[in-house]
Amino acid sequence: MLTMDDKDTRIRSGAVVVTEGKICALGTIEELRTEYMAKEEIIHENAVVLPGFINAHSHETLTRGLHEDLPLMRWLEEVCYPVEHSYTPDDIYAAAVMNQLELIRGGVTTFVDIFRFAHRAIEVLRQSGLRAIFTPQFFDATSDTLESIDKTVGLIEKFHGTENGRVNVWFGPHAPYSCSPESYGRAAKLASKLGVGVHTHMCETRSEVQIIKEHYHKDPVEYLHEVGVLDVPCVLAHSIHLTDENIWLLAQKRDTAGLVYNPISNMKLADGIARVPELLRAGCTVGLGTDSNLSNNGLDMFAEMRIGSYLQKTFNDDATIMPCFEMLKLATRGSAKALKMDDRIGSIETGKCADIIAVSFMKPHMWPIYYENPSNIVEQIVYSARASDVITNIVDGKVLMDNYIIRTMDEAGSFELVQKRAMDLYARSFPDRAGHCTICKQ
Repeated sequence: MLTMDDKDTRIRSGAVVVTEGKICALGTIEELRTEYMAKEEIIHENAVVLPGFINAHSHETLTRGLHEDLPLMRWLEEVCYPVEHSYTPDDIYAAAVMNQLELIRGGVTTFVDIFRFAHRAIEVLRQSGLRAIFTPQFFDATSDTLESIDKTVGLIEKFHGTENGRVNVWFGPHAPYSCSPESYGRAAKLASKLGVGVHTHMCETRSEVQIIKEHYHKDPVEYLHEVGVLDVPCVLAHSIHLTDENIWLLAQKRDTAGLVYNPISNMKLADGIARVPELLRAGCTVGLGTDSNLSNNGLDMFAEMRIGSYLQKTFNDDATIMPCFEMLKLATRGSAKALKMDDRIGSIETGKCADIIAVSFMKPHMWPIYYENPSNIVEQIVYSARASDVITNIVDGKVLMDNYIIRTMDEAGSFELVQKRAMDLYARSFPDRAGHCTICKQ
């Protein structure tokens, strides 16, 4: 067992005792069996138990794999915005089913969703059993008809803190180039008043930085700092094109500002490479995320760790940069701290929420296994494992999946729902092209 605690405690033949959704004891199986009588035992040989992954930035989108290989701004304007305006609550329900099934299978126990119709995604989360922060994504230009600050306040009042704290709602201004200083400032003040936070995209592309400098004579970090966003809990996705001064400021704001590294999405869209080693050396709070299934195209945190490490090694011309344990920390404790949840999740420790996964070593790509002296457990998880190696997923003490079987959702029965909603959404978004889409044809 890898606890990911401050001491990097590792327990051979380890076990966890869970009561009322919380971790109440750790130790070896033999030790704990002498003290506790379990109602249910989950035992896996040749597997490792560790904290569930925390996907600190994603969008529960539906139209994966269409209109690919475009740069970010053109992709947003030609593809994402037309589709986003066409979504209905039923489309989001189907998207959330698809995304949350994938997250469970991939060992994610907590995720951040910045997209639309959060109430329908929350409906799915009640069934899936996952933990999430929903940040309804709003734009100034569409706040009268789509998501908005005022609508988000209503969602916070209705849903935030429900489901034993598994449902959280924050504000989700899209980006500095699509939301005004007034909107960001108002969201920050309301976040402080309501005890929530702000999630946004920041410094994702050079063009974004240039646009903000031309309009406001400051860069995006200075922009968000001046309107108060960095003074409330905030999660800043991408954070690629930062100056040394930006990094210094974000390090000073480490207790409120969390940055999210999204290496695969950033590579695919040619956005750039975040200066993660420098951010960590400066003392910034950094987590890991997948971004959406449109820009990734998966929600596999194993791939994110592996590629995220390799990318930094190549970019910095240094094979020692971002070693595997550092990447595993980003996916667990780093993301937990970025989300201001590190007192509850991110490590296996007594008193914390029982958000736990088990990863199997029983497939050839995970062989051989060196358990100790030497050990290659962390190396195999980060550099060899895949989402399909997750055998068990537990959130708040509830078993969402065991022996690869999802207990909380009807996976097989969801396929037709997703197919139908995806076809209908595409037809509404691109009526002149819909006849060329064959997603549902046999």
